[in-house]
Amino acid sequence: MADSSGTEGRFEQLKQVLTDSPLLVNGFDRQGRCTLWNPACERLFGWRFEELASHPDPLALFYPDEDVRQAVKNGFLAPAGSGFQEWAPLTRQGKVQPCLWANIMLPNGELICIGHDISEQKQAETQLQMAARVFECSTEGILITDADNRIIRVNPAVTLITGYNTEELLGQTPALLASGRHDADFFEAMWHRLATEDHWRGEIWNRRKNGEIYPQWLAISALRDRQGRISHYVAVFSDISQLKADTAELEHIAQYDPLTGVPNRRLLADRLLQAMARARRLGSQLAVCYLDLDGFKQVNDRHGHPAGDQLLIEISRRLTHILRQYDTLARLGGDEFVLLFAELQHSEDIAPILSRVLAAVAAPVELDDARVQVSASIGVTFYPHDDGSADLLLQHADQAMYHAKQGGRNRYRFYDPGQQAEQQSRQHQLKALEQALQRREFVLYYQPKVDLLNGRVIGLEALIRWQHPQLGLLVPAAFLHQLAGSRLEWALGQWVLDSVLHQLADWQEQGLALGVSLNISADHLLQPDFVGQLEASLGRHPQVPAGHLELEFQEIAVIRQREQLTRVLEQCHRLGVQVALDNFGTGLSALSSLRTLPLDRVNIDHSFVSDMLSNTEDLELVSSMLQLARTFHHPVVAEGVESPELGALLLRLGCHFAQGYGIAEPMPAEQVPAWIRRWHEQALWSDLRSRPDAG
Repeated sequence: MADSSGTEGRFEQLKQVLTDSPLLVNGFDRQGRCTLWNPACERLFGWRFEELASHPDPLALFYPDEDVRQAVKNGFLAPAGSGFQEWAPLTRQGKVQPCLWANIMLPNGELICIGHDISEQKQAETQLQMAARVFECSTEGILITDADNRIIRVNPAVTLITGYNTEELLGQTPALLASGRHDADFFEAMWHRLATEDHWRGEIWNRRKNGEIYPQWLAISALRDRQGRISHYVAVFSDISQLKADTAELEHIAQYDPLTGVPNRRLLADRLLQAMARARRLGSQLAVCYLDLDGFKQVNDRHGHPAGDQLLIEISRRLTHILRQYDTLARLGGDEFVLLFAELQHSEDIAPILSRVLAAVAAPVELDDARVQVSASIGVTFYPHDDGSADLLLQHADQAMYHAKQGGRNRYRFYDPGQQAEQQSRQHQLKALEQALQRREFVLYYQPKVDLLNGRVIGLEALIRWQHPQLGLLVPAAFLHQLAGSRLEWALGQWVLDSVLHQLADWQEQGLALGVSLNISADHLLQPDFVGQLEASLGRHPQVPAGHLELEFQEIAVIRQREQLTRVLEQCHRLGVQVALDNFGTGLSALSSLRTLPLDRVNIDHSFVSDMLSNTEDLELVSSMLQLARTFHHPVVAEGVESPELGALLLRLGCHFAQGYGIAEPMPAEQVPAWIRRWHEQALWSDLRSRPDAG
């Protein structure tokens, strides 16, 4: 009994020692109940001994998975001293806690488990494994040298970037990779930075094994030991060849026109500032030229945008060949270009250059399925004579270009300060006209056209007036020229068209089946969607026969784009709309117009008709025009009939359709029905027929 009691006492002493141990110590009896749970276990796992001692199966708290729990129990049966086993019990908070455990079976059958928390060790191992994995898998080259700068380790990316394998690099210095592009000062600064700050980073050129020189982004860190001495250098680098190529491409995209390859607006701004500075430094002149293509829109409309792109590319190529060393060609967008001609000693030096530019643009261009031809309008200003900012120079050149277009196109004009005031005045006028359209200040007056033989009213011409709030009723000559070429010209033209159709519908309801003609500008008529807009307008007034509408156009439209005009007029005919050539005889293509265009009527301009009684040349011209019209079977309306004598003379010449103040002045729509009644009642036309000279 004494021996047994002494043994039990020693066991108790051992348990007390283990209880006070900083190690993890716990114990279990043969039934698996907890008999020992030292404070170290309580601190780590969060369970108190009293809670575990009263639990029938405390291992279930640490190992909820039954298979894992059974494996742990089986481990209890392993012989003592068989070594540590790694298990990962759960804490009270459910956290996995990796530990190493050794099991000691006491003679009384109890089990003592001694453990060690290895979570920090496991974490360190994981980090080391991760670091090794990063080292191996990094796409950046990682090169480590000793304190003498001898390579002791490289990762696979170094081999991929440099072309050298590991064996070729170990023991060498990084000088093996040097490109020779950097001088001694460069490396001296690098080593000084490493010695004083322990790191250096920057762009460097190195050489691959095959001799190719490439750009590299390099970061070097110096590692020091506990005594503060440098023990290693770690270099991390990447090949930035593609990055530099992509950057260069992005810079090119940002500064060059993607279609033509010439500088864009952004690069032009920089080049212009440089050219201005150079002109000041050299005492020379700089010509800033704003170029706009004439007829480009028609090429786009007829042949499509791909053809237009081809044309722009070819024009850019031709202009580039004209440039000299310090000159610049830039495309602003669409068909607008800017040319900078630098180092001119005299403004007269630009004339032969611009002549070559005009000739280069005007030469025919062969497209895939067509041969096209355009011209250029160019505005020019000179720096420093025009001593403005870069933006102002471009603005002045643009204004001069506008005057070149007004002057007939295919030419250049020099900037004149007076043009700026004129341009501002035009902008002011356009704004006033736009407001007038919005406020419904425009009205239509109607001037009758009659048949002098039988007195029949054959139709009316719609003439626009501006009911100005301060100036009163203004005729077209006072404002219409300001609209030429502007978007407002088309808007106002559409308003006239819709207003005429609305008025025709109103007269239709009154029992007046009248035809009305209206003037359509060349720019409006040649719009790509003109026929579609016309068809839509007719659709909004289905009660109006299309044949009661007549479109009058001038020969300028023929000069600009004959083929497109012919197609538009034919489409108008298919809609049932009548077409007439207005101001016949004032253009340059009268004979060809009569021969080829689908015309329903021809109007002889009043400038020829009004002076026939006193001017034999005008008389002969009108007689010839009437003969031409009869040859091509086109009825003729003589405008400008101011007196009965003129009417009688026209009848003698065989022209009986007439219009003019001698018949009726233009009048508001509400006065037209009453005038028609008076005209028929008074039989004024019979007086013309009864005159002896009416023949």
